[in-house]
Amino acid sequence: MVLLAGGVGGARMARALRSVLGPGLLTVIANVGDNVERYGVTIAADPDTILYTLAGVVGPDGWGRENDTFRIMDELGTLGVDTTMRLGDKDFALCAYRTARLHEGVPLSVITTDLGRHFGIDDVTLLPASDDPVATSVQIAGGAWLDFQTYFVDRRHRDAVTAVAYIGSVEARPAPGVLEAIAEADLVIIAPSNPPLSIWPISAIEPISVAVAAHPNTAAVSPLFGGKPLKGPADAVMAGLGLAPSTEGVLDAYDGLIDALFVDIDDAADTVLGHDRGVTVHAVNTRLDPVGGPEVAATILTLMVS
Repeated sequence: MVLLAGGVGGARMARALRSVLGPGLLTVIANVGDNVERYGVTIAADPDTILYTLAGVVGPDGWGRENDTFRIMDELGTLGVDTTMRLGDKDFALCAYRTARLHEGVPLSVITTDLGRHFGIDDVTLLPASDDPVATSVQIAGGAWLDFQTYFVDRRHRDAVTAVAYIGSVEARPAPGVLEAIAEADLVIIAPSNPPLSIWPISAIEPISVAVAAHPNTAAVSPLFGGKPLKGPADAVMAGLGLAPSTEGVLDAYDGLIDALFVDIDDAADTVLGHDRGVTVHAVNTRLDPVGGPEVAATILTLMVS
C-alpha cells in the first residue's frame, strides 16, 4: 500500500494502516511543502508528525514530541527572537541533526529513513515526496503572498486564502523509491489531509500525479465531516479556492486522480455524487482515533483490495 499524507490526518491514517498491514507493506509519501528554516534549523513538519505518530511519541495536539520541554524557545525569547513557532527541545534537536546532515550533502530521503530506524520504525517505509525543495505559498485576501508556516503558525491560519502555489514543484524530482512504490502498490490511498495544503504539494510534482492518475486502484479519504474538518482550515481554504467545502469539493480537488472516495457515515447521502465522475463513494466511519482507526483501515482495505 502507498499513502500520500500530510499533517495530523495523514499521520493518523498511516498509524491506522500500519496496525492492519504486515511489516513492509506500507509506504508513506509525505508532503514537504511545509518544510521551512527557522532558528537556523530545517523543520520538516509533516514528515516529523508522521514519524512521531508512528513511533508513539507524538505530542497531545497531534504534532511535536510528547513530554517535551521548551528551554531553547524560552531562552531565544529572552534574546528578542520571535518564537511564535515553538519547537520543543527534543524536536529542535532532531531538526538540528537533520540540518547538519543536509549541510553535509545527505539527501532528505536518506535522513528520513535513518530517523525512522532511530525511532524503531522498521516495518513502514517513510519517504519525503522529494529531496528537492518544494515550498507551499498562499495568497491571502489583499494580494500578499505568505510562506506556509507564516500563514499557518505565525498568523494561525486566520487569513482568507485566495490562491496557492508550490514553488519549486516544476523542477522537483520524486524522491528515490516514490514512483516505484506507487507503481508496485495494490492500492494508493490519499489520506484525510487538507487537499490544497497537504496533498496538492505532493501532486504538484508532475511525475507523482501522473503515476497516481495512471494507477488502477486509487482511493481518497475525505477530511470533512458535514463540511467541517476535525482540525485545521481545510474547509475555509477549499472555499477560498472555489472548491465547495463538501464531498463535492473533495471530488473536485482529486478530479482525475481517484477511483473511490471514503466519506464519513454521517455524509452517507453524498454517496451518489461520484456516479457521474466514475468515482465510487463509500460511507464508513472515518474517525482515526487510536481505537477506531484500525477498523477504518480494515474497512478501506476490504472494500478496495480483493
